[in-house]
Amino acid sequence: MNLSYAIAALRKRGFRFIYTYAKESLAFDLRHGTRTSARVPKESQSLTGSTQDAENGLLYVASFTSVTRNSVALAKRLLGEEQFRSFQFLDMGCGKGKALLVHALGNADHSIHPSIGIEYDPDLAKIANANIAKTSLDPEKVKVVVDSAVEFENFVSSDKLLIYLYNSFQGETLRAVLRKLKNYQHMLVYVDPAEKEVLHEFGYVIHQNVQGKYNADTWLLASMNIDNMNQQAAPTEVRAVA
Repeated sequence: MNLSYAIAALRKRGFRFIYTYAKESLAFDLRHGTRTSARVPKESQSLTGSTQDAENGLLYVASFTSVTRNSVALAKRLLGEEQFRSFQFLDMGCGKGKALLVHALGNADHSIHPSIGIEYDPDLAKIANANIAKTSLDPEKVKVVVDSAVEFENFVSSDKLLIYLYNSFQGETLRAVLRKLKNYQHMLVYVDPAEKEVLHEFGYVIHQNVQGKYNADTWLLASMNIDNMNQQAAPTEVRAVA
């Protein structure tokens, strides 16, 4: 966390947020020697790809460790252990790779398919790959590619996907991705779901809707085209404990 952001966050949200951010973001980097926690505003990104992607993309913010773990664990409970192994993890707009790393450190050895991060900023993707190299993860099982999230079909090896999206893009880019995802059995973790109403338009089933204290711990889990799940594994709406 840079000093100017820390001061602004302290003035706006108080010491509790600083403590939460340290526990949920900085602690991960200290433990693994990675660089994921510092925010990257949109104006500081090296934007590539289409004009649409550049317009609809947002800043990079590291996922809270507990949010990634809890949301993926819930997906695992709903799908069951065996079916979960066949779902390929895809972090759309992965930035420096925080959520990708958290997932892979807990699940990569049990997954049939490699975990993939897609990032349209080559500088952020370079940092993400350097972060992967800092861990014990097999680079064949965890990869980051530079491209638009709309082009995700070029990189997946399964027709069953676990999508992780931390409000990385909105507008037509989001809709374009969701249109393509209709062809897959998939679960969607949507953190800071700024355009969650779009999911209803596309016919998603919402399994859990968590209202957190901050944007970073507000998330939902939805699915499409999946019938054999344990529907009793999660309430439809809960409030996160700060």
